[in-house]
Amino acid sequence: MWLVTVPLCLLLLLAVVLAGNVVKQGGGHRVPFMLIYYTPMAFYIAAILMVRSALARIASGDLFAAVLPSLFSRAGGALLIGSLFKEFGVPLLTWMVSGTPYLRTFEPSAITLGIVGALLLVVGQLLGKASTAQDELGQFV
Repeated sequence: MWLVTVPLCLLLLLAVVLAGNVVKQGGGHRVPFMLIYYTPMAFYIAAILMVRSALARIASGDLFAAVLPSLFSRAGGALLIGSLFKEFGVPLLTWMVSGTPYLRTFEPSAITLGIVGALLLVVGQLLGKASTAQDELGQFV
């Protein structure tokens, strides 16, 4: 669990430092842009928190089969939403707020995270269906 907690704490610290730096250098007029630009980070942090929570459940004795389908679905969804927001939401919301779209947000890493998130979402649903089918078959035996 510490392998997840330490990067999570570092990411949260980095988010606070970035927010403080934007306010210090740009003043209050840059705060809306900062909130829009760093919103995807909230989804990525949520995915990390979900992984940490799942590891805690496994450490407390829950079975992998009970934990993994929901973890994959929820964390994959958070990664997918964060990446979609990074690529499409940031330029659109910036355009709505400031009048000019911020098109410099294209990042191949966000697209990769989105694809991995979509894959995890699908795998989580498949694992959930397989677990349900296994339970049904177990009732026959």
